[in-house]
Amino acid sequence: MTQCGACPLMSKHYHAQCVAKVGRLKAALDRYGLQPSGTFADIAPAAAIEGYRRRAKLVVAAAPGGGGAIGLYQRQDNQHVIDIPNCKVLRPELMALVSSLRALIAECPAELSVLLTPAGEHAGALTGIDARLLHPPAVQQEVAPAPQILLTLVLDAERAANEADMRTAADALRDRLPQVAGVAFSMRYNSRHHASSDLLFASGVNEMKDQVGTCYQLASHTSFLHVHREQAARLYQLLCKVAATGTSTASMKVLDLYGGTGAIALSLAQAGHQATLVESYPPAAALALRAAQAQRLAVEVVTGDVASVTKALAAAGSTFDVVVANPPRRGLSPAAREAIAALKPARIVYVACDLNNLGRDVDHLARLGFQLQALHPLDMLPLTEEVEVVAVLTHGQLPPPSLLYQDDEILVFNKPAHEPLHDRHEYPVSLASRARAHFDGGEWVTVLETDASTSGVCLVARDQQTADAWIDALTASGRLVYLAAARGVTPAKGAITRELRAEEGPPFRARTRYRRLAIGGGHSILRVVPEKRHRHQIRRHLAAIGHPVLGDARYGHPPTNRYFEEKHGLDHSFLHLVRIEIDHPHSGARMLIEAPLPADLQAVLVRASDESVLRFLQNKKALGGQGVRFRDAAGRQLSRRGERSPLSIGAPDSLYPTMRPPPAQRAPNVLDLDEAPRTVRGELLTPDDD
Repeated sequence: MTQCGACPLMSKHYHAQCVAKVGRLKAALDRYGLQPSGTFADIAPAAAIEGYRRRAKLVVAAAPGGGGAIGLYQRQDNQHVIDIPNCKVLRPELMALVSSLRALIAECPAELSVLLTPAGEHAGALTGIDARLLHPPAVQQEVAPAPQILLTLVLDAERAANEADMRTAADALRDRLPQVAGVAFSMRYNSRHHASSDLLFASGVNEMKDQVGTCYQLASHTSFLHVHREQAARLYQLLCKVAATGTSTASMKVLDLYGGTGAIALSLAQAGHQATLVESYPPAAALALRAAQAQRLAVEVVTGDVASVTKALAAAGSTFDVVVANPPRRGLSPAAREAIAALKPARIVYVACDLNNLGRDVDHLARLGFQLQALHPLDMLPLTEEVEVVAVLTHGQLPPPSLLYQDDEILVFNKPAHEPLHDRHEYPVSLASRARAHFDGGEWVTVLETDASTSGVCLVARDQQTADAWIDALTASGRLVYLAAARGVTPAKGAITRELRAEEGPPFRARTRYRRLAIGGGHSILRVVPEKRHRHQIRRHLAAIGHPVLGDARYGHPPTNRYFEEKHGLDHSFLHLVRIEIDHPHSGARMLIEAPLPADLQAVLVRASDESVLRFLQNKKALGGQGVRFRDAAGRQLSRRGERSPLSIGAPDSLYPTMRPPPAQRAPNVLDLDEAPRTVRGELLTPDDD
């Protein structure tokens, strides 16, 4: 069992497990500087930490000596299956089923061979099982019936027998396993470039009532279930409580997003609230509607994409007291976050199972005017590192943007992604709209604007005349340095000179220089310097050489983008304007303006590789400081404005300029030259001379 990677905390005392989970939650929030203004509740421990899991999703592999192994892939290995005859977390009913299937595979009856022969080198189609243990409700105060199982057999479609023979075998399998109420097949089609699956109902029932808490939902072979039944009931009770906190209204209008088969919406309706459920998967939405109608609960069901439906509700003037969101592990999409903000509910109740995405989403919602008020962690998966969190956010004022520098002429901000500089109809908030409430920016004339999906340094002048002077200075002496993550491993350095075509007018030549700083997760971390500046220049140039910016929706590689969003939480272009160098248009002082890499991109670096790449870039001061420095002709700092970020280590605190030195005299900086030893694992850095 030590080789099984499913329960990494199994050897720890349970109290220590809970402490570790809360520590992970705090670390994820600290990355974004988040802290609830009200309650940070103690973690809700599970009464049962073994034998609790009511869903068994296991891999089946042919054993060398015959028969098969049913279990999980070996830790840090997706090739070798570890047989788990004594799993600590599966419910006894599921363990009994797995044991019976293991015995049948070992000595397979002829009538079951088309289903239960593991996929091997020359024969067999069975590659996995997915079993759900459901608890039908009691009828008219009678004793509840025994739990029953919906069993899905995962089969290699290219190796599977004909459908009629498999259905006959499914009937025979149910005769041998009376606890199985229904059997379905998940037919997996695998090719070099494409993988898909179809679900075929085979025998018995394809849906059942499942009671959790005060009401039941209808569950099928594909339904999402909280696997710890007792903790799920506790979660639904908590959601009803926090949704009603702070209001005297007995019945509230609640919008339940990512509602699935309706477990949360049904519980809220049972508590007396009016619930509108939004679910993109039609079969799940249909089950939710039927369960609500059968129990006469006030639940309206809307089928469609969460972001699109929520945006349409806001446009139609619909109002809700509370929005409850229980998204999948990838979290809320940027469009969903913006659509929720457009509804302006009094509270958002966010159920999160991925801590990094929780921090990312709450940080964005804060910029949209929703402050983190309370956190309620629950241990839904004992013995694992995972923790479920209910975050409560309340509607309030828009916070100020991050100000890097200001004087009588300009304001310099660290612009986040998902936010344009000025108001645009497709975005609910702009950086300028937040800044006007907190800073005097005069006319707020743009000097340098980045795309809404790009983060980093952003310059605004107080009037048009000043803006013209700074724009001229940028053209004559400006140097922009970006940090980008590009798909694949690029050459160590290069210059891309290609024509770009504007929407109007003839094509023009543009040049972009780059240097690879590090490799993380098989992809490149680049320092990129565009010569001149054209719209989308970096993104278009990197895409042209086959190494598009990760997360770039317009010019990027869609499968890679989807993977990085699902696995690593990257929901925008990994492109950050880390530094601007410019001669002050009046004093001639050489200004170095830096903005630190935002927390969400730091998290992506860590998740895609590990902490070593982030530490390496930090130690090389490649992630940017915070504020403005001035240099003299020898490259010495003469004064300091703003504070250095903790990500930029060891810069001297004295020094600053009155004129720009010629290139030959200019002192090297850490983004241009690095002669430190390359001691971090793997190929991380090449010499950084131009």
